[in-house]
Order: sequence, then structure tokens, then C-alpha cells
Amino acid sequence: MSRASIFDLLHQRQQPPEPVEETTSARSDYDADRLRLLDGVALTASGFVGAGTVPEAQSPALSPALHGLDGFRLLVHRVADVMPVQEPRLGRFEAKASRLHELVQTIVIEALMMLEALPEETAFDVVLTAPLRSPEATAIVVEHLRAAILETQYASALGELHHSTQGGDPHTVLGVGDSGGMPYVLWISVDSLLNEEGVAALQHRRVMGRSSNSPGLYVGEAVVALLVQRLLPDDPVFDSGWRIEKDISNDHPARATRRDHAKRKALLELLSEAWPLPAANSGAAVGETQASNTPGDRVGANAAPAWIVIDAMGLPGRAVEIGSALIERWPEIDMIDDGISVDQFCGWPGEAVTALTLALAIAPLSPADSALVLSVEGETRSTAWSLRSCAAEVTQGGDHS
Repeated sequence: MSRASIFDLLHQRQQPPEPVEETTSARSDYDADRLRLLDGVALTASGFVGAGTVPEAQSPALSPALHGLDGFRLLVHRVADVMPVQEPRLGRFEAKASRLHELVQTIVIEALMMLEALPEETAFDVVLTAPLRSPEATAIVVEHLRAAILETQYASALGELHHSTQGGDPHTVLGVGDSGGMPYVLWISVDSLLNEEGVAALQHRRVMGRSSNSPGLYVGEAVVALLVQRLLPDDPVFDSGWRIEKDISNDHPARATRRDHAKRKALLELLSEAWPLPAANSGAAVGETQASNTPGDRVGANAAPAWIVIDAMGLPGRAVEIGSALIERWPEIDMIDDGISVDQFCGWPGEAVTALTLALAIAPLSPADSALVLSVEGETRSTAWSLRSCAAEVTQGGDHS
């Protein structure tokens, strides 16, 4: 996809301004379990992801430089449209720092364009998640990002710019300490495994896909930008965006050691906790719901999600485990039409995976739709995040506590 076509898409997807808020100074009393996701964009090996835009999944291609343990070239997912940035110092400090820097610089304008939905001069923080170990490389990437922001009309509204090496739970990554933070935050998350270090990490964990039809993960890369609001305990009800609920996690024995029945039962319990049945169905058996069969009609606060995002469907046994649990829980859901798997969509994006699942979760939704994100990549841990439509809850008088 060309840079011009990306900008055309972004101009088509601008959001109406947020209501004016009086409080824009840093605070430290935000609710640690509540976030409101307003918008998101991403660049992946499959193309640009944004509101109303989810491209077709792309097959991996043979890498010209990366080889597996058997000496054969690896299948990889590479982002095609990246802005070339000349920063020779980065390569001296850390091998993949230059690639991460290029990816960040490619999306920074798109990220800042999301701020057009906020009232003028609304203060915001930036959190950059990039797995950089070198302090020198980190400082260069962060300062280039800061400089790019300061060259725009948003310079005076920039609060703090923080760096973290790991993605993970958004409530933790975007949390504030005693020094506080601004109500709005741009979360920019980036990673690339298209390097010897990334390949070695997947090989060490024995999750690397060996051929085009073998189970496993294929190295990929992505850069994501999310516009998120930190919420106060007494914030009013909102009529747009999605509430990101605190994650529901389940630690369990290794998947490889468990029978299919046990894995399905554990995942069903996780789904029931993360997405409770409607009150009218509370006495029904798991999977018996009264929701509509049409995804666009599943807008109730507790109806089946309109869209489901899974991080790693291609790992051994995951398709059976997830598919059987979802069919039992929500027979009306069709994973071909109502869901997507990150690894099969654009390859494994490393530390950017959580932010990317959130961007993919809201991209196809109407304002009244809700979505579910499932993380099943871990061998001994499963996690779910529910993204609840604020508009649907206002319409139906849902619980906003």
C-alpha cells in the first residue's frame, strides 16, 4: 500500500471531536482497572489497519536473509511500506533498533491525526512500547519521536513521553505513578522479529513454523498507535468509544499435557467470566443464548461479541481448543466472518501483539458493537479482554460502574 493511499484512508476515517473537558492537568487518581479506547491504527505485513479498514491476510514470503536451523530460508511477514530513516548510530548500539525506529517514524503522523478528535489543546501523554535493551538506542528513538511531535501543532499539548520494553496488559502499560499523567494517552507499540534475535527466540521456545503448512508462528512485525483515555472513578457515561475491561486470566497446566476436553472446559470458564451471559439466560446451559445471528445486531451489553480477535490460532492444538469452546459458548458466531487471528493475519509481531489485537478488535466495529480479545499464545496462561461499546451501554442503560 502506498503512503498516499494510507493518507487517503486516514482522511476518510476522521472522528468527530470529543466533548470539551475542563480537566487536562496531570493526575494520579485514575481508576487502574478502567480505560476507554477511542481509536487505533496499525501498519502490518498485510497492510494498514484502521477504523473500517481490515485488509486481507497475506501469506508469508521467503526471507532473503533469515534461515532456520536446517539452513533453509524462513517464511516471514514483512511490512512493505516503511519510511526509510537514516540514523547510523542506532546500528552500533542494537541490531534491530534501526528497524523499530523506521516503523515508529512511519506511523507517527497517523498517530497524531487521531488527536484531531480531541478538543483543541487537550493535553496527552505518549507511551512508547519498544523492546530496546540498549539505553543509548532507546534515547535516540525516544528523542526522534519527541522531535517529530514537537514539529506539529500538538507540541504544546504534549505531556510526558514514557518508554517501556514490554507490551502486555494495557491497564498496566498505561498506568501512572505518583507523578500522575494526562487524561489522554497515545500508546505506540512496535516490534520486529525479522532479525536473528527474533528468530532465535521463537526457535528456543519451539514455536517456530517450519513450512507453509506446519503449525507454529512465523516471524513478523507491526507498529500500532492507540488513542486511549484514562478514566476517573467519577467520570460520566460516554456515548462513544469502547471500555477496555480489566483482563481475565487463567493459569493452568501446560496445554500440551492436557486433553481437549479439559482445555475446552477451562476456556469456557474463562469466556463465561470475561463475557457473562445476559440476565435472561443466566439459568441456561453454556452456549445457549438468545442473541441475534446477525453480528451487527449483537449489540447488547452482554450479548455475544460482534467480533473476536485471537493472538495465536496457528499454534498446535489452538484451533481445536478455541473453535470448540467458541461454538459451544456462542453457536451463532462464525469465526470466518466474525473473527481474526493475528498470527495468521500478519505473522507474529512480538511485543506489539497486545496493542495490535486491540486495534484489530475495533477496526471493523460499528459504534454500537463490542468485541472480545483472546490471548492463548502462552502454554500455561490464557487471557481475555472485553471491549464494551459505550454507545450500546448508553442506549440500553447498562452498568457503567
